[in-house]
Amino acid sequence: MFRLENVLRLRKKIEEGKELEFSRKKAELVKVENEIKDTEKKFGTFIHENSHIEGTFTVFEIVAVDNYIHKVRGKIKQLNGRRVEREQQAIEALDVLKEVRKSRKVIENLKERKLERYLEDLEREENADIDDVSQKIRLNRERLTIEDIPMEEM
Repeated sequence: MFRLENVLRLRKKIEEGKELEFSRKKAELVKVENEIKDTEKKFGTFIHENSHIEGTFTVFEIVAVDNYIHKVRGKIKQLNGRRVEREQQAIEALDVLKEVRKSRKVIENLKERKLERYLEDLEREENADIDDVSQKIRLNRERLTIEDIPMEEM
């Protein structure tokens, strides 16, 4: 019965490991999301600051700004791809964690049922012992009362 305790401890350790792995995956996802937000914010600030500039620009300045815009959009696209990948990894880690939790819960339920059966069996044994003792007491009382009655009265 109590052998399940070792299995349950092992399952809990496995669950803790999977929780840690899920937390790492989630942290990686949050890191990528924050990087996307920061890049979009910087890009928005750049566009806002440079959209009101008037004057004459050289071809090199125009090309440099165009290259920068293209580079930032490419980086955002790449980060979005990484975000999707990290989301998928986090979902997979969560699914594994859910399965591990179910597995541990099954062992816990089995342990509880075995404990309940053990206690029921113990209670039945105790009740049987009590019944035996009470039967012996009743038989002893009957024997004593029979022995106390003189033979002449019978």
